[in-house]
Amino acid sequence: MNTNSIFELKARSHKVLSLRILKGDSTTILSRLRNHLGDPGGLFKDSLLVVDLSSLEAAHSSINFDALCGMLREYGLIPFGLHGGNPKHVQDAAEAGLQPVPAAFASATQNVAPAQAKPEPPVAATPAQETPEHISESGNKTITKTVHSGQRIVAAGDLTILASVNSGAEVIAGGNIHIYGTLRGRALAGGTRNTEASIFCLDLEPELIAVAGEYLVNDEIDAEVFGSTATITLAGGELNIARLGAFTPA
Repeated sequence: MNTNSIFELKARSHKVLSLRILKGDSTTILSRLRNHLGDPGGLFKDSLLVVDLSSLEAAHSSINFDALCGMLREYGLIPFGLHGGNPKHVQDAAEAGLQPVPAAFASATQNVAPAQAKPEPPVAATPAQETPEHISESGNKTITKTVHSGQRIVAAGDLTILASVNSGAEVIAGGNIHIYGTLRGRALAGGTRNTEASIFCLDLEPELIAVAGEYLVNDEIDAEVFGSTATITLAGGELNIARLGAFTPA
C-alpha cells in the first residue's frame, strides 16, 4: 500500500466494491475520490459498495457520510454497507442509509482501475455459464435458467427469473423483480428512485434485498419470513416484507 494513499477502492469477485478509507478529512477524500472515479456513469455504474473504516488511521476522524454517499450515487454506485468504525461512525452512517455489514462484504483483494479506463474485453461464457434470456422493447427481461454465483443480471424495466438466484449472484432491475424459485443472492429493484417497485419470490433466503435504494442485509431480516413466499415493498422509507405463504421445492 502506498503510504500517501488516503483510500483504497477494491472489488470482490461477486461485484461488491469496497471503499477502504485510510486517512484524511472528508473534503480531501471526496476530492481524491472524484479524481479517481473520473466521469459519472463509468465502469462502476450499478455496483454495490461497502465503506470500510477498519483501517482508518485516526479512529475518531469525522466522516461526512451524507456527502460521501451522495457523490457515490452520482456515479451510479449503490452504497449500502459500513464495516468498522466507531459508534459515532455507525450512527452517522445509518442516517445516510448505510447498515453495518460483516467483514466478508468488505474484504477485497483486486484493485479497481479509474472509471475512465477502458474495460477489459468480456470473457466469453461457456455453454454451462450462459443464461438464456428474453428482452422486450420496454426493457423488461426474462431469464429462463438459474442465476449462478458470480453472475449479474440487469434489466432496465421488470426482471423475471424463471428459476432461482444462487448465493453470490446479483439481479438488478429498474422495475419489479419476480423470482419463481429461491432467492439466495442479492436482489435490487427500482434502481435508486422507483419507490413503487417490488420484489416477489417463492422462497426468500437472500444475502441482500433492496427497493429504490433502501436495503436490508441477511442478518437484518426477520427469521420468520425465511423459506416463505414473500413480497418486498417500500413504504414510508422502509422495506416491508410480507409473507404470502410457504414454498416447498418439488
